[in-house]
Amino acid sequence: MNDLMNKAKLLFDQNEFSGSFDALNEILRNDQNDSGAFLLRARIHYKMQNWGDAMNDYCSVLEIEPGNQEAKSGIEMAGNILGYFTPDMFNP
Repeated sequence: MNDLMNKAKLLFDQNEFSGSFDALNEILRNDQNDSGAFLLRARIHYKMQNWGDAMNDYCSVLEIEPGNQEAKSGIEMAGNILGYFTPDMFNP
């Protein structure tokens, strides 16, 4: 699996999110406890502005590693984006 994770990271660094996503899904099909795969997949979702999916993957990381700070921060940031509200947009 290490080669597949290295491939996923390399593709992510090259902004080839689709290929990275596919490699991560393959890893997770074989090991649902790979927090690194969930974390990288959460980053992809976040960059693609799929906030709910990002939060789900960050939560999966926290189930495996309850103290993971990046996952905690990711949930908070995505939650802030989803909770953003501008009343002026509704009452011009």
